Amino acid sequence: MRNFQLPYSWALVLVIVLHLVGFFGWHSGWSSVISLLTPIHLLISFWLLFQFSGATTTLRSRLLLVYAIGLGVEFLGVHTGYPFGVYTYLEGLGPLVWDVPWMIGVNWAILALATAQWVKSYLPEFNRWQRVLLAAVLMVLIDLLIEPVAPQLRFWIFAGGHGWLNSLGWLATSLVMQFLLSEEVEGENRMALPILLSQAIFFAGFHLWPAA
Repeated sequence: MRNFQLPYSWALVLVIVLHLVGFFGWHSGWSSVISLLTPIHLLISFWLLFQFSGATTTLRSRLLLVYAIGLGVEFLGVHTGYPFGVYTYLEGLGPLVWDVPWMIGVNWAILALATAQWVKSYLPEFNRWQRVLLAAVLMVLIDLLIEPVAPQLRFWIFAGGHGWLNSLGWLATSLVMQFLLSEEVEGENRMALPILLSQAIFFAGFHLWPAA
């Protein structure tokens, strides 16, 4: 059982179905149920991404560190306003610990690992610093899709709206995470691009068709 890996075709279908169900569920009378299932969605996404990552013992420890950094920087952000601005978490990401959902660290880990492996796979000629910068910028771009719809999805809400400080904080945090992962990830992870595209399309969809 420890070596069980879902076949790629099944994993791909599962990622697509998860995002479709989530998107259309948010536009139905079942939106409150879909909101409660968001943490499960994130855990499944991370599991699918991780099982195709070729994870070594070192990569596992680095991902744990990425999770801790993501959680830690959110604690700092919620209680001080830095480095993201003044914001409050809502109920959409699950139970809160000191006003921060523990699942947010998983979300950071998903984005960091997926972008790191996609960049290394498709741009192998880039040196380490180029990969770190590009992957970090990709993380910020995805966040720019998420931020305007986060209140709709009951994730978080900024006082006065998110601004440049949030993007700067995301970039700084992402650079640290990418530096930690850049030399440990393998370039081949067939789930990296599907998860990144699914997330991008999912959040972009709410810009065109807002949730009720």
